[in-house]
Amino acid sequence: MRRPLLLNGFMATGKTSVGRAVAERLRRPFIDLDARIEQRAGCPIAEIFARSGEAAFRALEREALREILEASPAPAPVVSLGGGALLRREQRLFALDRAVVVTLDASLGECVRRARASNTERPLLAGNAEERAADLLEARRLAYAECHARIPTDGRSIEDLASAVAAIWQRDPLAVAAGERSYSVEIGRNILGARLAELVGTPPRLVLVTDETVHGLHGAAVVRALSPLQPIVVALPPGEEHKHIGSVERIWRAALEGGADRGARVVGFGGGVVTDIAGFAAATYQRGVAWVGVPTTLLAMVDASTGGKTGVDLAQAKNAVGAFWQPSGVLCDVELLTTESPRGFRSALAEVVKTALIGDPELLDLLEADAPTIAAGVSDRTVELVHRSIRVRARTVTPAERKAGRGPPLTP
Repeated sequence: MRRPLLLNGFMATGKTSVGRAVAERLRRPFIDLDARIEQRAGCPIAEIFARSGEAAFRALEREALREILEASPAPAPVVSLGGGALLRREQRLFALDRAVVVTLDASLGECVRRARASNTERPLLAGNAEERAADLLEARRLAYAECHARIPTDGRSIEDLASAVAAIWQRDPLAVAAGERSYSVEIGRNILGARLAELVGTPPRLVLVTDETVHGLHGAAVVRALSPLQPIVVALPPGEEHKHIGSVERIWRAALEGGADRGARVVGFGGGVVTDIAGFAAATYQRGVAWVGVPTTLLAMVDASTGGKTGVDLAQAKNAVGAFWQPSGVLCDVELLTTESPRGFRSALAEVVKTALIGDPELLDLLEADAPTIAAGVSDRTVELVHRSIRVRARTVTPAERKAGRGPPLTP
């Protein structure tokens, strides 16, 4: 079932105008949350602020949004939010789970200029508008960072923005809410060629970390997709026995010799061993560079892809050295699983079952109803299995990665 689309962002970033255009493009109903609140209250928002204060308005706002998200109307609507609608983290996490949240960004000066040019009364900008806007934007930074995608709006037309937002919604991404290191996970079939280059971006240098087996199976297609970036390719020997600091050092040296600086990006393309090593190399090279995870096994997709756990083994213990280093994005193309061994695929289904037992009864029903087809290998049903499994795991991730000296509760 399609989820609603929520447009979030600071005041005057164009949420309502873009929302209407997206709704028309997707043939979905449009809801302006502020307008709905005014209709119910029987007065403008400025009057609600004046009579009852901001806290009373926020309560009305939370109630109205939760109603929409819990109703699951069909077709799913496009909703423009007020700038403070997702300030409470509990509300924000609920929205991220039940909807696709896109943050529209604009420069501070542009927001103030647009706000002054509009006819909307904005009680939160009373007094010195520039100072008030700067303070509000700083206070809300986290609320805008935790989303499925962010889109800059300065200098872009409504139609251009609507096209970009609609494309994000159609991909149905998941969000891992990890503060300012939040990221999205895209899941689909045969999407690697179309999506990898955009997800990686245009860093000055790119390091592609894989293993020899995966490189032999899929390396040519990936290198072709990333060819404009001329990636530095590091193909490690496969297997857990190579998950050690020597493999990380090999990546460091290749990156350094290839001229990779702090603006570089790492792609981990392989199973859980590869993504653990690649993520740790990214966390430690030049004191930390961005990385993207592209898992190629079912277990890596439903387990290792979420939460930013990276590291290597020591002789005495597994994962004894590591770091929590969130990727900038994760791409799960289930077509890659067609080259996984049947035994590996079926073994990973145990993790899916465990996840279903913990947090998704409907997933458990699906597994029981269609077990032979699911166990037989990759199908369109696999996309749903991976999507639902990661969705459950994404709920467990918090930005408090080192609270009380421990990592976050990432493993259900």
